[in-house]
Amino acid sequence: MNKDEYAFLPEAFFDGVQEQEDEEELDPYFRPDAVSGDEEPEPDMNWLPETPTEPCPCCGAEIPENPSWGYICPMCGWEIDYDVEGEPDKPSDQNHGVSLAEARWNFHSFGTVAPWRIIENG
Repeated sequence: MNKDEYAFLPEAFFDGVQEQEDEEELDPYFRPDAVSGDEEPEPDMNWLPETPTEPCPCCGAEIPENPSWGYICPMCGWEIDYDVEGEPDKPSDQNHGVSLAEARWNFHSFGTVAPWRIIENG
């Protein structure tokens, strides 16, 4: 209540009434239970050995260097097949007869080596 707006009223009317101050606007994203980044430093991960990587032959995502037979790229679903390495048009037994060239086309078109899996599960 602003006293200036009500100057016609006697001063006794305002006894015990405090001027309201503008309240600080609360942050809707404030969480008192959350720890701020300043309080807890990032963990030191230098003790972890660095894993050498190489690009996936199909999609180019980083996969472990020299993966074993049967390793499946988590990005595109290509199963490592050293029999078709260097021959992109040769059908891969590990990948249900899909050639590396066809798998690359499928990945760029559908986001996966095997688009029929999307249709079956969809």
